[in-house]
Amino acid sequence: MENIDLLAHRLYWGMIWAMLGTAITPLIFDRHNRSPWIGALTGLIVGLVSGQIFGWLLLAIGVEILPDYATYLSFLGGAVLLIPLWVAVKPGAENIYKQRGIVAGAISPLVFYLVVLSAFPLIWAILLAFFDYSPRREGGPILGLGGDNPFVGLDYFKEMVEGTSRDARSFRNTISNTLIFAAVVLPLNFAITLPLAILIESVHERLKALFRALYFLPVVTSSVGVAVMWGYIFNAQYGLLNKGLKAVGETPVAWLQDPSVEYFGIPAALLAVIIAYLWQDYGYNLVIFIAAIQGIPDSLKDAARVDGANPFQVFWHVTIPLLRPTILFTSVFTMISSFQVFDIIQVMTQGGPGRIGKTDVMVLEIYENAFRYDKMGWAAAMSLVLFVFIITITTVQMRVLRSDWEY
Repeated sequence: MENIDLLAHRLYWGMIWAMLGTAITPLIFDRHNRSPWIGALTGLIVGLVSGQIFGWLLLAIGVEILPDYATYLSFLGGAVLLIPLWVAVKPGAENIYKQRGIVAGAISPLVFYLVVLSAFPLIWAILLAFFDYSPRREGGPILGLGGDNPFVGLDYFKEMVEGTSRDARSFRNTISNTLIFAAVVLPLNFAITLPLAILIESVHERLKALFRALYFLPVVTSSVGVAVMWGYIFNAQYGLLNKGLKAVGETPVAWLQDPSVEYFGIPAALLAVIIAYLWQDYGYNLVIFIAAIQGIPDSLKDAARVDGANPFQVFWHVTIPLLRPTILFTSVFTMISSFQVFDIIQVMTQGGPGRIGKTDVMVLEIYENAFRYDKMGWAAAMSLVLFVFIITITTVQMRVLRSDWEY
């Protein structure tokens, strides 16, 4: 039993039987003219409790009797109470819930899944932001909080604003880098995708599918592969970009290594990462804009042309206003994606160059503190700030770009 993690198995089997209970029990309740929603809740509780208690008992007993099959035997723990529940359901008096069991049986597991794997981690992260927490320390009885993982209140947030420690300075640097990254990516993405979508729509019908596939290809490419490729292009010694500069008599630049190199007030390394990110990401917005342009009635454009509008005026006064809902959607998702950038920066620069990294962004700093330095509380506080940033900017975008009409 020393090599078996009892808690992990209990949680694993309990989750599985909770899912099965909340999926199957509504169907049985509905068949017996009882509320499938009450059945979903009953199945969830019974499956979870049975999987936890009897799964643990079967595992503990099985290790002594059938050590090679103990973990498989423990899976049956959830059936100890669920099967008798299914058999013991008695028919109801009124036939009012027929055919709703499949709805409850389909929706309830999804709700349970979202609560356990989305809502609970979110609440957990919010709680951690107020504790000096490390998984290596022995904490209190409730989720390991307290004890050697003490409550610190708002200390982390005060440190972020007023602190002079390296963590505080690094955090403020990551906010600056993240805001610059997002502020540059969004307009450049639109400057590329909107005109390109118009151009693709103007070509022959047989070529449209080819162009859409070619431009969308980087989106489905591995981010790590994209980062490696662009890292090679920007390499100081043998990069393709520096070879091109040498060929025309210019001085090579250490794009990803020299923290002093800047263009337009932006570090060269951050610009390099932005270019790599744009190359991979712009195809997503492109296909959305193409679909939106195809949905604009030709009669509106034809009416503008009859009134004497040239192609640019048609684009600016007809196409752009009618694309406003699509622009809202793409701007919100592009901004959120920009704030969450991680993998390309991790592979290309690891947050550098410089002691206070020129490409260090918030998600990368959260990852480093949480999983490298075991500062889970500090990382959770940063993630909460990131969440507030995203919510605030998304709300502003929704208010500025929303439209109250449709065509």
